Amino acid sequence: MKDLVVGLANSVHDGAIAFCSDDGVFAEAFERHVQVKRALGCAGLFSSWRPLRAALRRVGVDTTALQRASVRTTWQLGEDDFDILRRTLSPAGSDDGYISMIAGGAAWDSTTAIQLGWILRGEFPHVHPPLGDVLPSGPGATLRFAVPRTAPVEIDRAAVPHHLAHAAHAVYTPPFERCVALVIDGAGERSSIDVFSFADDTFLPVSSTSAEHSLGHLYSTVTQLCGFQYWEGEEWKVMGMAAHGHRVPELYRFFHDRTQVDGLQVKLALGLSWIDELRALLRPGRREAGVLQAANLARSFQDYFADTLVALVKNVHALGISDDLAYGGGCALNSAANGRMVRVTGFRRRHVPSAPADDGNALGAALYERHAVRRIPRTPAIASPYLGSTIDLDELERALSFATFDAVRIDDEQELCDRTAAALAQGEIIGWIQGRAEFGPRALGNRSILADPRREDMRDVINRRVKFREQYRPLAPAILHEHGERFFHGYEESPYMERALPFRDEVKALVPTVVHLDGTGRLQSVTRERNPLFHALISAFERQTGIPVLVNTSYNVMGKPISHSAADVLTVFATTGLHAVVVGPWWIRKRA
Repeated sequence: MKDLVVGLANSVHDGAIAFCSDDGVFAEAFERHVQVKRALGCAGLFSSWRPLRAALRRVGVDTTALQRASVRTTWQLGEDDFDILRRTLSPAGSDDGYISMIAGGAAWDSTTAIQLGWILRGEFPHVHPPLGDVLPSGPGATLRFAVPRTAPVEIDRAAVPHHLAHAAHAVYTPPFERCVALVIDGAGERSSIDVFSFADDTFLPVSSTSAEHSLGHLYSTVTQLCGFQYWEGEEWKVMGMAAHGHRVPELYRFFHDRTQVDGLQVKLALGLSWIDELRALLRPGRREAGVLQAANLARSFQDYFADTLVALVKNVHALGISDDLAYGGGCALNSAANGRMVRVTGFRRRHVPSAPADDGNALGAALYERHAVRRIPRTPAIASPYLGSTIDLDELERALSFATFDAVRIDDEQELCDRTAAALAQGEIIGWIQGRAEFGPRALGNRSILADPRREDMRDVINRRVKFREQYRPLAPAILHEHGERFFHGYEESPYMERALPFRDEVKALVPTVVHLDGTGRLQSVTRERNPLFHALISAFERQTGIPVLVNTSYNVMGKPISHSAADVLTVFATTGLHAVVVGPWWIRKRA
């Protein structure tokens, strides 16, 4: 390993870091380390280096061959900040390999950059799990980065435009040789929607919608009007609540009549007083107040959002550039709209990466540097989402030696899966913590809470006793890919829970826990190639019950990120209604 690209998502929210080399990729959001949702109000890297350093050391890697590193941020660093960092990180007379480096973002201080310097000079080893076939990989493969103390590493820095980082993450993770790249979010530097034509590692801008016409910001404002907090990423709740409301024609028309899809651009004509006008439509006495009123607003706006997106994407397809679409940006997390987009816009394939929002830009910036700038060849393949840290089993075993849990180690994976499947079939709710953490906001079988989808009351039980969240919040089905057609109309492989598809009528009664009120499910397609252990577990459950589906929700409680450390995992287990948790080979149960 002689060269390294460091990608940093340095937005105000959803900060993340990625490392890319010839040997592999590592990517992780800072919120996992600080255990603060979206890492809001934290010092980003400053709060994250120590636990991240420990997590990466666990995999036994060093960096002895590192000679050069490139830092790619997703927002430009000001020159004044650059001068401060240069003076801070290049002390006169340094003879111990101290790095002269430039990194950063709008909200960073020099301490943060110092700590980034630590990793690049050998005090902060890191690992890159495989990114499918995009980069070389193999069972147990590790990557070693180290810097001799007397040989400084050559560092260069640059900023990748925000929407270009989104687009790069979207196009470099699916198996597309050429495609259309669509980015929709709150805003980049100047735009809220961008369309690119991608081929031969070249991004050609096709169209751009200015930030003043932002569907993402509009969704955020409606999130607030529904009683939620958009800064905490609670657009999720609007999507979940929408299924419990009904479409109110006046509310739908309020947004629709103020929106024009003009070719590849969306134009909003809301006016300065639009919020007051909308509130007048919502005021109590004209229709139901309270939660039901919010649900009706959520449903009416979600329908409008999906219709607008479908109209736009149809126009994108009409360009004739490609029948493949790579879609990124925060709006790409809207799984209900995504499911409709697949069925009716004309694209043959549509790919959303596992982390399409701002955290994914860490990886997008690094991949853009490697492939679009340096022209390092890639083998197109769908990327693994399992790019993060592993659980420290030594820490876990120390905790178990003091905790009042019953724990047994089961090294035979089939026995582990059979035992877990049997407990699930008996109605138990199980934590399942395996391998590397998922990159992105959704648990995909490595940091999951699992349950039997056949029980009518399971959603209410999980929301009330485990997640401590609103009763209307939906749960997702993880399904064996080979059974997808049997359960879903218009089935398409959905590896990252990025789309909601309609269940077939004849199977809805088999898995009521994961059927949304509108008859859809935000599915995860599970294959043996992507996650052999999770596939084996669902297969064991199918053998015992005849159902190739498990309830899959993230291993956390409301308001907290997905659990990261062994201590996080055991704390959630001890303080919720989980019956057992499986961490690596350890099967752990509460004592009676």
